[in-house]
Amino acid sequence: MMGQAQRRSPVYLRDNAPALGTGPARLWGRLDIGPGPWQPGPMSRHIIQEASAAPDGRKTAPAALRNTGPLIEALRARLPATGRVLELASGTGQHAAAFAAAFPALEWLPSDVDPGQRSSITAWRQDCGLANLAAPLAIDIAEPWPVAPGTAQAVLAINLLHLIPEPFLTPLFGEARQALGDGGKLLIYGPFLRGSSYASEGDQSFDAALRARDPAIGYKSVEAVTGAAQAAGFTPLASDAMPANNLLLSFAAPQ
Repeated sequence: MMGQAQRRSPVYLRDNAPALGTGPARLWGRLDIGPGPWQPGPMSRHIIQEASAAPDGRKTAPAALRNTGPLIEALRARLPATGRVLELASGTGQHAAAFAAAFPALEWLPSDVDPGQRSSITAWRQDCGLANLAAPLAIDIAEPWPVAPGTAQAVLAINLLHLIPEPFLTPLFGEARQALGDGGKLLIYGPFLRGSSYASEGDQSFDAALRARDPAIGYKSVEAVTGAAQAAGFTPLASDAMPANNLLLSFAAPQ
């Protein structure tokens, strides 16, 4: 259960720790409950980063340490065997490094809108030395993506959708469809509403804190996400239950 949000007080995440972000960047930790709504930029988010940093610039976030293992196991059944995976809002880069190691036959292409996060991703890339982990791209999901059409076999978004306004689902799915080749996979992980219901009291409390900070963001229903995906031409494939009430939603682009 989250503590009550107060002016300028940090709200610490519960056990499933859905990531908070600067734009689509996932900055795990605490939400700065400052006065007034978020204003500048289509995707800007005022978040205090809470992640330890190594001398070489690698940031380490507790939430990523917890969910990396379960995500790898779930992704084994959902990712293509070969090709390029574009990861949106890669945050600290811990996931990118771990996923590139777990799936050596895939080229892993991380991205983030925040320069500080991209620096951390670069540090993780240099530390692991994996040839299949590419340099991070600067991607704002609300703007055209710097990705050649049809060059990705999968697009992955982790703990992103509850941090963006619902109208931004349209450009997200549209750009993902353009980036993917025929039959490519779109994989989305995070907390969701089931219809209008929360999976737990903790989910309800966390969503309330998000919406108190910015009424435009918050949990999306599985049905709304699926509808936006279908409107962009995707076909629903699976909904995998994950720890702490999270889901991994899988969609396929047309063949």
